[in-house]
Amino acid sequence: MKIGILSRGPQNHSTRSLSEAASNAGHTAEVLDPFGFYLHIGDTGNRITYYGGKVEDFDVIIPRLSRTTAQYGEEVVAHFEWIGTPVINRARPIAAARHKFHSLRILAQHGLPIPPSLTVGSSEFLENAVARMGDYPFILKPFHGTHGRGIMLLDTPTSLTSAVDALCDLHHDYVIQPFITEADGVDIRILVVGGEAIATMKRSAPPGEFRANIHKGASGEAVTLLEEYIRLAIDAVAALELEVAGVDLLETNEGPVVLEVNPSPGFEELESVTGIDIAAAIIKFATRFAQNR
Repeated sequence: MKIGILSRGPQNHSTRSLSEAASNAGHTAEVLDPFGFYLHIGDTGNRITYYGGKVEDFDVIIPRLSRTTAQYGEEVVAHFEWIGTPVINRARPIAAARHKFHSLRILAQHGLPIPPSLTVGSSEFLENAVARMGDYPFILKPFHGTHGRGIMLLDTPTSLTSAVDALCDLHHDYVIQPFITEADGVDIRILVVGGEAIATMKRSAPPGEFRANIHKGASGEAVTLLEEYIRLAIDAVAALELEVAGVDLLETNEGPVVLEVNPSPGFEELESVTGIDIAAAIIKFATRFAQNR
């Protein structure tokens, strides 16, 4: 089987691991730069080329899109869908999952627990709005972002209003959420592949840091989770119509809530702490998915 991996980072751990896992399973894998594609529509037909060459013979495409490649990369994924090539994940679900507020709305529409979340176009009635969500401090997250970048912790009405004013002036969109103190800098990452949770870990923020992101120095450890957590992660991925995703959960006094769902999750740390060959599991699912299609 011929597998295309959309990625600008051929030496990235997850991309490299997927390519090696495909080769080990007897498949041909090619890492494809999303910006190398030319998408044809109109009188020339629905064609797609890669640096001038044909690429319509792939059996399945696995997108690994970063923040910088996501916008054009999603168009590439959509074009592969149009010509009938199976893709994991599809363009529209990727876009929905990457948009933090949009994805939270979808999860809420499916009755899944999420943190109280607010977005605003001005600070005029901000205090009335956040009063309904809880007490200070509050977290501000950009609509699009990864690795904990751009997240702010604001602990007074003045700091929150100032931040929102500045962001509105710059036309930047942010989600406002209460800081959940009982989580104590810990969250849960669950990797879901084909409707099955295949690996789980607990991430703990380093001293003085509130973000439990590996890129911010958090440490990970394997954990065995209650069925409630596993089912919530699987349901969140299904609600967003993804096949492969990482789900971040936060433990609250009322039970777990979904923080976000990542459609291109890195899994180096997850493989390290669990010993699970995640790349091989994704390739196995991708080939079965393509055969069924």
